[in-house]
Amino acid sequence: MFTIPDDVRFHSYYRDIPADNFTWSTDWSKFVGIPGLLPGERLIYDNGHYMIRLTNAYWHYSIYISIVYVFIIFAIKSLMSRKETGFDLRYGLITWNLFLTLFSFIGTIRCLPEFFHVLYNNGFVASYTQNTYVDDIRVNAWYLFFTLSKAPEMVDTLFIVLRKRRLINLHWIHHTLTLIYSWFVFGDMPSTARWMVNMNLVIHTMMYLYYALAAMRIRIPRQVSITITTLQIVQMFVGLYINVDCLHRKLSAMPCDLSFSAALSGFSLYFLFFVLFVNFFIRTYIIPTSSKAVKAAVANGKTILADLNNNSAKDKSAAATCGEMVKKLQ
Repeated sequence: MFTIPDDVRFHSYYRDIPADNFTWSTDWSKFVGIPGLLPGERLIYDNGHYMIRLTNAYWHYSIYISIVYVFIIFAIKSLMSRKETGFDLRYGLITWNLFLTLFSFIGTIRCLPEFFHVLYNNGFVASYTQNTYVDDIRVNAWYLFFTLSKAPEMVDTLFIVLRKRRLINLHWIHHTLTLIYSWFVFGDMPSTARWMVNMNLVIHTMMYLYYALAAMRIRIPRQVSITITTLQIVQMFVGLYINVDCLHRKLSAMPCDLSFSAALSGFSLYFLFFVLFVNFFIRTYIIPTSSKAVKAAVANGKTILADLNNNSAKDKSAAATCGEMVKKLQ
């Protein structure tokens, strides 16, 4: 098995997972949500402390995975450029997106009650400065599942390149940096994870359902994709604000349950993503609309000029006819 060395990012405020699941699963004054353990959660319940220490010690494997991911994706993209058409893969894409929709939805059900409970009872600041979620194995388990899922989520890109769809930089940059950041901070059990995970799970539930329906060739209003992208921008802005405030608290020696490195990396990541998503929104939804409006205006202007020219020609013709009639009368 892996050895687990000491890590300077692992803090003394870590609390052991409760030993009696019957206590926390029925104590709705503190542990809200659906009681009991799912099979996967039971695995974490029995080995949670070890697995958290393990991910903390070997987070750097995410860097190796990201390097391999980028190499494979661009290698396949290069090979596919020699083919006239890409693979269909429609049914595989539908199945994959439905699976990720279900995963994100179950994660939302398990994590969101604790999020709202802390937000309502302890306040907004406490929701991202106190990592009390470590007391609830259900939430702990899904935060771990969420973190690990960032690796298989990279399969999204395989569908893009194998189907010869356009691969934008935002897509693969987002996948690589999210994986590295999530694995880097998870073992730290940062207080900011409460917002990061819940926002991502909720938006991914909607996003992957949208992708699944689109793959089924179900017509979806354009406003839906605009709404999802807008929510992603809001997610990045909230993440940026939270990490900026946590950085301020760490520098001011104020209580905040995360390391300085986690706060700094979180700030850097969410700042970059905020800029990239805003740029994507502008290029995808605003500039094309403006271009269409300009083209329509130009076309309309040409029509107006043509009408004016026609009217002018008609006026000249009428004037000439009148002149001839006057001459005949004379």
